[in-house]
Amino acid sequence: MTLLTAIFHTIRTPLAVVVGRGDDIRFNRANKAFSNLVGCSEAELAGLPPSRLFSAWNNNNLLTSISSETVLLDRPKPDEPQRLLLTWEAVKDTEEPAYLLTAEDITAKTWIDTMSSSKKVMFSGILNDRYVIERYYQHDSAPLYGRLFRIEQESLHEFFNNHDRDRLFYALEQAALHNRMDRIVVQTKLAANTAQLELHITFRPFYSGDGVLKHFGFIVTDVQTISEAIDPSVTLKVLMARSYMSAQQLSIETGISLQTISKLRNGKIGKPQRQTAMLIASKLNVTPQDIWP
Repeated sequence: MTLLTAIFHTIRTPLAVVVGRGDDIRFNRANKAFSNLVGCSEAELAGLPPSRLFSAWNNNNLLTSISSETVLLDRPKPDEPQRLLLTWEAVKDTEEPAYLLTAEDITAKTWIDTMSSSKKVMFSGILNDRYVIERYYQHDSAPLYGRLFRIEQESLHEFFNNHDRDRLFYALEQAALHNRMDRIVVQTKLAANTAQLELHITFRPFYSGDGVLKHFGFIVTDVQTISEAIDPSVTLKVLMARSYMSAQQLSIETGISLQTISKLRNGKIGKPQRQTAMLIASKLNVTPQDIWP
């Protein structure tokens, strides 16, 4: 095995090479990440037409476009398709036309998008099989907490208290074991050292083509503060998030300057004037005392 081949097989991004022209397009080689993703060994892929692996594959796409969404065929459960985003680039100076194919599994992100279209989602993400958040999405419809939640690339061990973390881990294990979507309500540690929060989380496991657990998709549909003493700026952020209202929207609908609302959200103004407090509280369907005791 040459050094270049060894590097190709150790790259974590799923990569494959397809060769040929016209109707004779076939796999030439694939790295380990690609084989695991689609559930076929490199030997099984060699010489296989991509149309046997991907739905709606069109050889002409290699000449007319650079990416395409597709579904992996021959899944154990056809009602749960594995969605992939394929991109390709022509390889130069080869004996016959060759293309480097990159595959990204977008099944979990597609599920998140579908859930977000049917219900309000504050934030969401993808959790790997080691319970580390590998992707984090803050939804435009719920401009949330700025940097209040510093959970990207962090383990859940750092985010939840011990009891609720254990409950969540057990729920994740059972969901993966039975391949099911589930819901749980858990409490965090102090967020930004200012408030303890209750999160309503819906999650679902996703698997590679070889049937091995790959990651979990999750959405958070509600957040509530549960600490006795809460910084008013945190309360304001949470209430705005639950109302799916940005600082700009709140400014427009109350007539309060965006600068003032930003300072209230950042804690630079401890307590606003009475009229300002009443306008904001009314728009968020609470009393001023609920935000500024």
